[in-house]
Amino acid sequence: MNIGIIGAGSVGKVLAKGWIDAGHSVKISSRDPMSESLFTWKEQMGPGCQIATFDEAASFGEVIVLAINWSGVETVLKQISSSALRDKVIIDLSNAVEFSETPQLALKGISAGELIQQWLPDSRVVKTLNMVGSATMVNPSFSEGTPVMYLCGNNDQAKSTVEQLLASIGWRDVIDLGDISRSSLLESLMLTCLISEIRQQEFGSAFALLRK
Repeated sequence: MNIGIIGAGSVGKVLAKGWIDAGHSVKISSRDPMSESLFTWKEQMGPGCQIATFDEAASFGEVIVLAINWSGVETVLKQISSSALRDKVIIDLSNAVEFSETPQLALKGISAGELIQQWLPDSRVVKTLNMVGSATMVNPSFSEGTPVMYLCGNNDQAKSTVEQLLASIGWRDVIDLGDISRSSLLESLMLTCLISEIRQQEFGSAFALLRK
């Protein structure tokens, strides 16, 4: 598939490499697509990766990945032409978190995934991968068992596409929780994982679903 990644931080780069290694074509975008550090990284990735503006990456992708901090999501989406996002599958990795004495969800009564679907009514938003850190997103491996990845969204075909992309980067246990309103569950799971890691001072965790 052609994948457009919005954001060139650690998450965007890890996913770009994972999908390039799996045979997909990727355009990764940044506020500063001409930066020397991004070009240096791109040279290491080889011909399967291209650097682009946000709008170029969105136009290129059959699937668009939102890999930017929550604080910048709305602003960046407004910079991208609506035609570049229309009818596209949008993978939402965002988490709206406030860091005070204890991390907590910043949104009340609605999830980040639901808001993005409201902002992009002509796109098919699928929430997933937000529960784990970048080091765990590609080819997750744990001695204690197989990690589970949840997803949710309103469109079954879009979720099937995302399941295929998850499988191509090593996710073997993927569970569909339902429509986009279930984003609140995924975002709460992220917070549960984050607080657990902070209290135990052990990072790189993931959830598993144990079955009899």
